[in-house]
Amino acid sequence: MRNCLIALLFSCGVLCAQQVPTPNRCNETPISQLQMDRCADFEFHQSDARLNKVYQKVLQYMTEDSVKAKAGNDQAQVDYEQKAIDGLKQAEHDWITYRDAQCSAAAHQYEGGSMAPMIYSQCLTTLTKQRIDALKSIYEDDGWKLE
Repeated sequence: MRNCLIALLFSCGVLCAQQVPTPNRCNETPISQLQMDRCADFEFHQSDARLNKVYQKVLQYMTEDSVKAKAGNDQAQVDYEQKAIDGLKQAEHDWITYRDAQCSAAAHQYEGGSMAPMIYSQCLTTLTKQRIDALKSIYEDDGWKLE
């Protein structure tokens, strides 16, 4: 009986923990600038995580192609794949530099004001979503699904 009671309490604890979703406070009507700033930052981090997954998937596919070329002793293809990987890495680095500079410029017009962090984060989100779309349009095909 004691074992049944322990099992029941444990399973109830697990079920109860699973049934309480964390609310997304950003779906509520913001009540303060601080909340709007935090929500904009939260949305940027979500889109940035999505971008990182898409970017890593592109690198994974390119690396797999390189491995296949190495296995086939096709040095020209290996060199081609390595150039493509290096080019993507450089482009991503340059894009991040551009994104950060562009969003700093956008937020600058609100410098010293409470809206500046929100404007900066919204800009980061917008450009990050555009980058995801660009990567998908360039690299996604029938063989490569990035999401």
